[in-house]
Amino acid sequence: MALRRRAAPPTPSPAPSDDPPPPPRRPVRRCLRCCRATLLLLLLALSLAFALSVGRSALIEGRPLSTALRQPYASLNFAMMRLFRDLARVKARRRRFAQKDALMRVFVSDDAPLPLADVDGEGRIALTAEELAEYDGRPIGATGERAPLYLSIMGRIYDVSEGKAFYGPGRSYHPLTAKDASRAFCTGCLEPECLISSLKGLSDAERSELDKWVELYEHHDKYKLVGRLRPDAPEATAATAAAEMGEEMTEEEWEMTQVMRSKAVEGVKKRKVFRPK
Repeated sequence: MALRRRAAPPTPSPAPSDDPPPPPRRPVRRCLRCCRATLLLLLLALSLAFALSVGRSALIEGRPLSTALRQPYASLNFAMMRLFRDLARVKARRRRFAQKDALMRVFVSDDAPLPLADVDGEGRIALTAEELAEYDGRPIGATGERAPLYLSIMGRIYDVSEGKAFYGPGRSYHPLTAKDASRAFCTGCLEPECLISSLKGLSDAERSELDKWVELYEHHDKYKLVGRLRPDAPEATAATAAAEMGEEMTEEEWEMTQVMRSKAVEGVKKRKVFRPK
């Protein structure tokens, strides 16, 4: 006798609910979460950079903790300056000297010096430090015009007026204008005491930075060589020293004083104080 297969009981349909269906997950919420996570990571990175910069300034470079706290990003800022400088050098080498491997040459420090123009060539000028001090972008009369922006490095004077967004009055690098601040290009210190031309007491690695800065200004699209810095008369140097220090000094004594003041701000203990012989 064949067994009859029982039919399965019908599945009861779910009772209708008065609750509204859950809203679909919107992409906006995901974006907000990503933004919060990115912001948190950025804050953590800045905090770490702050701690590392203060630690380096205080422990490695020997600066007082108070100075390190006042200028926590000084070394980071100088590192960024050098990065953008080297990127500009790569661009100039590729364009003007057809160096396809310029990026490798620059960033592995295997770059041979590029040729430099003659500072005494046709159309060049020679200025004393006193004359150069007038080229700081100051207003000229009531015409609304401003003086050009000149800076000197290793005695070579460059017109950086096209970079007024960086070198103009009130801008970050304006302290480098209207003077020969070769030492500052080596150390990254932009304090007034560091804006001098003397390289006494600096290491070979620090001095080598100068060649890279000269290359930047020499072959940059916007900057141009205008001439050279000629020495001041000994009487002018003595007058400057007397005005600042209240006593007469020889050129060697004045240079030594400037270097010692600069090194006190730089706060580097490992360097020997320069004493003229």
